[in-house]
This record gives sequence, C-alpha cells and structure tokens, in this order.
Amino acid sequence: MCSVLAKKVLLVLLVLLSILLPFSILGTSKLSAYAEFDKSGNFICNPFGRSLETNIYMDIVHKINDKMSLYMKTNPNSTVLQQHDVMMQDQKTWDLYNKSRTCLADVIGVNPDDVISLTPNVQQAITVPEFGMFSPMVVMIAIFGSIVVYRKFF
Repeated sequence: MCSVLAKKVLLVLLVLLSILLPFSILGTSKLSAYAEFDKSGNFICNPFGRSLETNIYMDIVHKINDKMSLYMKTNPNSTVLQQHDVMMQDQKTWDLYNKSRTCLADVIGVNPDDVISLTPNVQQAITVPEFGMFSPMVVMIAIFGSIVVYRKFF
C-alpha cells in the first residue's frame, strides 16, 4: 500500500514538473544575465552602473593586454606590423573596447585611462598605419611631390 502511494505521489510530482518547467524556462529567456548586454550579447551602456561598466572595461583591457603579452612571448622577433595584424583580428573585442570606453568617458564621466590602460606594446601595435607594401611607394610620392613644389615656387 505504501509503495502504491509513493508511486502516485511521484507521478503527481512528475506531472507538475512537466507542466511548470516550460513556464520557468520561458520566463528566464526574457531576462539577460548582465544589465550591460542584451539577449543577443550586444553591449548596452548603463549610466547607473558605474562599477559594472568599469569592470567590463577592465576585463576587456586585460583581455587585450594578455593577448599581446602571449603573442610577444611566443613571437619575440615579430614586427610591429605583425603585432598590429594579430591584435586587429578580433574585431568584436575591439568593438566592445570602443563602446565600453565611450560609455565610461562620455556617459558616466570617468576617464578610462585612470581606470586601466592598454600596455605600451598594444598602444604601439594599434597605431601602426596599414600601408603594408605600399609604404615605400607613399614615401617616394611624398618626396617627388615636395621636389616638384620646391622647384615650382623657389
């Protein structure tokens, strides 16, 4: 008799769980885990979440700095242009970096460089002009242009 009652209770619990579980899953899908990201994972600046926005910015800067540090350890003889190419591969990271930096500076009013900054290696790598093989040609055109201007006016 006890085992029949236990089986009925278990059956009722399973039925209740099967009915309630879909509603609980549907309810949580509309909530985002972090207030600064929507359901699609897009960054949203929260002007009232200074500490959260600061943490997001610090996390992304650490990610960028760590990536450069690892690359420099594994490729110590790399050129600045090679470093630039490696750093620019992950455009989602740079998009999040720029949005988070803008959020801190323009919306919240915090200087992002006072929070954390990119390492000098990263700063140097991201400022490399992307002329590639055309850089000697650009220099030659600039030299010829200055000679023509000099001869014409002097």
